[in-house]
Amino acid sequence: MESSAATETYDREAILRKLAGDECLRKYLLNSARESRKTETPETKAFEESDGECLESVVEELREFLKLVPDRLLHMMTGLSRPGDCGRPADQKPDWLDMEKLRRGQKFAREHSFSLYFGEMASLTCTYSFPDTLKLLILTGKSNTRFLAFKRWASTAIRFHHWYCYDPWSKGTKAWKDILAVRASHAAVKRRVDASTNEETDDAAKIPNMSCPSRDILLKDFSNACEVPGVGQCPFLVKPNDPDRPKGLNQFEMSFTQWQLVGLVVCYPQHFGIHNATDEDLEAYCHLWRSIGYQLGTEDEFNFCRGNLDEIRKLSHDFLEIWVKPNLREVTPEWEHMTRCVFDGFKHLLPYIGFETTVLFVCEILDLKMPRLYSSLSYKAWISHCLMKYFLYYGMKLPRVVDFINTKLQRFLDIGERLSPSAWEKIRIKVEGC
Repeated sequence: MESSAATETYDREAILRKLAGDECLRKYLLNSARESRKTETPETKAFEESDGECLESVVEELREFLKLVPDRLLHMMTGLSRPGDCGRPADQKPDWLDMEKLRRGQKFAREHSFSLYFGEMASLTCTYSFPDTLKLLILTGKSNTRFLAFKRWASTAIRFHHWYCYDPWSKGTKAWKDILAVRASHAAVKRRVDASTNEETDDAAKIPNMSCPSRDILLKDFSNACEVPGVGQCPFLVKPNDPDRPKGLNQFEMSFTQWQLVGLVVCYPQHFGIHNATDEDLEAYCHLWRSIGYQLGTEDEFNFCRGNLDEIRKLSHDFLEIWVKPNLREVTPEWEHMTRCVFDGFKHLLPYIGFETTVLFVCEILDLKMPRLYSSLSYKAWISHCLMKYFLYYGMKLPRVVDFINTKLQRFLDIGERLSPSAWEKIRIKVEGC
């Protein structure tokens, strides 16, 4: 039986005690709490969980500091100190796995592949607003130029296609092999992060010659459009370079990476050209990603796709309102550079989808007014923005249009899977010169 987050109560006091009892999280959160009050941060001394009086004082401080964070998001935070791969064997099936529902999710994904891939790309404008997650991506060195970003996301699309077409639970399939490859990649990144201090990671994640021409405009628009977060609402932003912050690639990051894959499209399917989809189809798609996340080593308690569709939508909206929108008020130059690389990299294939137009598109969905960004668009970019929305809102209501665009995408993925190094070099020249 699939667990339901709505019927499963979260003991907020127990969660606070877990945060207070974790040495790494306690120091980080207390540093943030005291910084938010603009008081001098005292040295936090380690204590045993049996020291009830000291523990109670920390719990009280965190209770006040984190009072604006909903229970399930607060529970997600306990995953900050847990490794992103729990070590569970990839072939160990959970009791809740429903293969019929998984196959229905795969069918839905194949029928709406273009919409889902675009939704994932658009979600980068949100997930890249989390500095530590973005640093991990920069650290891999595989996405910080237009061509590298194009190659990485083309490879990711091919991998998703395998997960949508083949059985990820059958050993030897392309989907199964990709599960193992991703886990190995995550393990390599985790080893590198664990071997470095946070300061060393910060230094390694610096990008020379960043491209961020729109940042000043965006910061002004975001500062007006997004509400100022309350105390403790965004604990990650209070001291983003705190040397005591948890190491990256943890269960928390695995959880909200799943949000990137399902959050916007299940909350706003029509905006991404998914018309006439049933709630059962969308829930089956979430079940597919719950299964994939489980195989990748996500502990089930932190699996974003756990629960029914209403619960996942509620969690997604909370994620946007509590964390993403306030994050956008402080977007970094790296946020713009890395996001721009993705959309500039695909410009030769998707000429109507650019950085500015996609940011504006996502902001319109989230009801964020961006007058400066809108006014800065060139006439060509404004037309592209209108055409993109018309195509998604109206054109993709036509089954033949959906079939055509999905067929084109399928052809691109088939070709991309067989490209030789010389062919990739030709693409590099084309992308960098676009």
